[in-house]
Amino acid sequence: MLNQIVVGKRKSCIVLPLAVIVAIVCFGAGPAKAQGKPYAALERKLVADGFPRRVVSDALRYASPPMLGLVCATMRTGGGRPDYSHFLALSEIAAVHRFIYEHRNCFREEKAEFGVEPEIIAALMLVETHFGAYTGKTPTLAVFSTFAIMDQKANRDRVWSSISPQDRANWGRRAFDQKLLDRASWAYRELCALFKLQKMGAMRIAGLKGSVMGAIGWPQFLPTSLVKYGVDGNGDGRINLNNAEDAIFSTGNYLRAYGWCEAGTRSQKEAVIFNYNHSTPYVQTVLGIAQRAGLR
Repeated sequence: MLNQIVVGKRKSCIVLPLAVIVAIVCFGAGPAKAQGKPYAALERKLVADGFPRRVVSDALRYASPPMLGLVCATMRTGGGRPDYSHFLALSEIAAVHRFIYEHRNCFREEKAEFGVEPEIIAALMLVETHFGAYTGKTPTLAVFSTFAIMDQKANRDRVWSSISPQDRANWGRRAFDQKLLDRASWAYRELCALFKLQKMGAMRIAGLKGSVMGAIGWPQFLPTSLVKYGVDGNGDGRINLNNAEDAIFSTGNYLRAYGWCEAGTRSQKEAVIFNYNHSTPYVQTVLGIAQRAGLR
């Protein structure tokens, strides 16, 4: 039996265009840079919820300034559907075959433990990060801390004033506020999971980097999913999603938990992958890759 943290993924279903990501990287801190202690209220909340003051204070002291440019980008309306079609190219299917072959022993053990076929796990990791080639360079702590402080009206006001008039008209202030309040709750849960993971010795959150929405590692788990589904696949005593064995076993564990092994029909399989990423084009692409790679 593998060592497993049983103590939740999902990535955000937000898909940001390349131009927006570039803007975030260049202007991510936004107007909140001028604030003296932008995370003070967040620190008090974390301490009140039982996290040691010193640990929280040390982490937030070195966190990047709030990335209001990121929040603004996620509140832009319109935009087209993401295009994943290039992942169906023969060269990409060949990459899936190579990855499965290189880690065939690990996949054999995962299949015995969790029952998920190598083709579907490899397809997911191809689309997510091309097997770890690009896992993201955005400070994870800053992502969740930034969204978490959107529970404060002053911070929502700053974002509201920074988005375009058209986006303000499309949202309306009430819906805009509710969306950011919901994201603040989501981000706070993820932030708590980060601190739990650090306490468990699974990772050090200082310097941790991932996607612009806080997903980390080859399979791009959110911290809550890592807490719930993370597996130490190589038996080294820690879970590292930038390690092939841990990433493979953790992804298998996640898919099993959402019913992959019981999914008999195409629609049932689509529903499982949809839980991984709430995007129909994503779901169709992942299943298409897996089938071209030999999934029956």
